Amino acid sequence: MTRLKLAFVALSLSFGACAVSGAHAKTAPEKPVIVETQTKIDRAALRKKLAERRAETFKNFLAYRDAMIYPVNELPGGGFRHVWIDSNGNLCAAATLISKDWGRDAATRVGKANVEIKLADVKSGPVLEWMLTSGMTRSELVAIQLPGDTFEMDNRSVEINRMYSIYLDVERQVRSLDSQNLDLAVDELMKHPALARDLLSGKTAGPGKFAKNAG
Repeated sequence: MTRLKLAFVALSLSFGACAVSGAHAKTAPEKPVIVETQTKIDRAALRKKLAERRAETFKNFLAYRDAMIYPVNELPGGGFRHVWIDSNGNLCAAATLISKDWGRDAATRVGKANVEIKLADVKSGPVLEWMLTSGMTRSELVAIQLPGDTFEMDNRSVEINRMYSIYLDVERQVRSLDSQNLDLAVDELMKHPALARDLLSGKTAGPGKFAKNAG
């Protein structure tokens, strides 16, 4: 076979291989596009769960109020101040409510870094998650976390009665707007799908970094 014919045959084979390769590229199936889907949250079911949580949280608040064992404000500088836990181990209302779910030790650790921690200032973390799954609105919980005033030891009963009287007003307000505020609590929790799904499956927000064995 002459050199010209050999070159022609080689060229023909090359074109044939390209054609096969091109045909294969066109007919090869494309990789499927994986679309991550999330289960739609049943608002009615979530509302029912949150209503149960709300009733339990509110019951714990009333028990705390009626026990009339509130933390003593002995902070330097005086004035109306939030006291998460005092030197005698008395927890504030918010700390007490959290302790019912997390245990006293975990609730106490929340105030370890800042004894004047305010729920109104909490923007993230386990405490916020607890608030969202408590069944109460942020405004209600802020009202429940009442700051204490400094007092003379002989007038301790005056301060206790002052706080108790305010707590009576808080109870009336919560009861008067119960259904509306439950809906607001549901709306807020719906913005946090993972927490909402956990609650629907029976899991409440845990202490996270405030747990005993947390790193």
